Amino acid sequence: MSAASSEKGAVRRFFTGLGELSSRLVRRYLPDAFIFALLLTFLTMGIAVLVTDTGLADVATHWGAGFWEVVTFSTQATLALLTGWALADSPPVKRGLRRIAAIPSSQTGAIVVVAFCGQLLGLFHWGVVLIAGAILAREVGIAMAEKDVDVHYPLLVAAAYAGLLPWHQGLSAASLLLVATDGHFAEESMGVIPVSETIFHPFNLALVAATVAVVVVLMPLMAPDDENITTVPEEKLRQARGEAMTDGGEPSGTKRTSELRSDGGMTATAGARPHRLHESRSKELLLDSTALCVGVGLLMWTYLGYLFATEPFMDVLNINILISAMFGLGFLAHMSLRSYIDVFHEAIRGASQIIIQFQFYGGIMGIMVFSGLAELIAETAATYATETTWYLMVFVSGGIVNFFVPSGGGQWTVMGEIYASATHSIPGTQMNHMMIAFAMGDQWTNMVQPFWAIPVLGIAGLTIRDMMGYVVVLFVFSGIVMGAGAILMGVVG
Repeated sequence: MSAASSEKGAVRRFFTGLGELSSRLVRRYLPDAFIFALLLTFLTMGIAVLVTDTGLADVATHWGAGFWEVVTFSTQATLALLTGWALADSPPVKRGLRRIAAIPSSQTGAIVVVAFCGQLLGLFHWGVVLIAGAILAREVGIAMAEKDVDVHYPLLVAAAYAGLLPWHQGLSAASLLLVATDGHFAEESMGVIPVSETIFHPFNLALVAATVAVVVVLMPLMAPDDENITTVPEEKLRQARGEAMTDGGEPSGTKRTSELRSDGGMTATAGARPHRLHESRSKELLLDSTALCVGVGLLMWTYLGYLFATEPFMDVLNINILISAMFGLGFLAHMSLRSYIDVFHEAIRGASQIIIQFQFYGGIMGIMVFSGLAELIAETAATYATETTWYLMVFVSGGIVNFFVPSGGGQWTVMGEIYASATHSIPGTQMNHMMIAFAMGDQWTNMVQPFWAIPVLGIAGLTIRDMMGYVVVLFVFSGIVMGAGAILMGVVG
């Protein structure tokens, strides 16, 4: 064996052992996501009482105020997730994912394919990657099982979830889109920053490339030995085969339509007036109408096309425009209102824990803001920062706050004014560079915050303990890369 091969084997054994150790620790100690949110609530209350001048009764009041403070943003974030889900769970997208799933022929190839596609999906839309990434991981696991190739399914799902890592530097970046929107809450202190200065800035693009490379290289290195491999669950094999038959044959709404018509006929036989049956059939025809559904999608994209044709794309792209685009693409992909409504219903059910937890994290945000805890974190970072280290401080403090407020836009509403003011006070710093550093910090700690993993795990059929150990390792190494990038921004300026 050559020295190079021996060294390569040693590196792989190191990361394999690291992934298995992290996985064992997470399986033993990590609570479920909702329990995690509740425990985090009380932890935040305790920290606020200890390090600020706020009393326990005041902290409880702050929690109650924050609980409802985020309703507007939680509605936007929920729509972004649900419209992304509806697009990802459409027949043409799923067929495309199945074609990609047929490509790899080895465990390493399978993990690389899922990891790379997950990164691309995450850069496109954070809601899409959570669903399409999970579907892709499941389909790859099934395809490999049919080829009699063992693939560690929890690592495959972790590689898909890792697609969320670069999201806040991509097209759906909540804070970067918000500050590009006229009238945003921090406009007086920082102005409007177009996405050409953030998402499409050369610094950001270079850091995105480095992050993607870390994920694609690191994830397959953690693949366990053959005796420790856990393959895709048998029930997921059966479920996916049923879905594949449905997608490949009749439209998804056909069975439901015939059942509804049968019920309508029985009702008429029992004495209902005949026009009720015709009324029911008319409604069904509209629900199944391709022309109506595609027409709605085209209407939305006509509006967007006119907007993009008459205004600079970089100036008009914001969170509301992104949601509109997802709505339009979803209608075009499903081609019937019944199919779209059915998937949207499934999306609401699958995202229900996230929707509920938004409000509890809003309560945590209320404690962070009204007690002064968030301001204390940001001001502490600014106190010790220089022109060179400020972006690193933003990255680290943003990552800390994201752990308590796991929403990019929600966290920006908490920290935005504070970061903007501090950036103005440190000579030589630039607002757009601060925004890039903030975005990196926010997305970084998603790898150790189980909030967004809920829909992924529901589709994959796993628990948070099955896959979180692997993304914890990714959290460490991606943090090194992004932290170095934040320092480099400060050095180069």
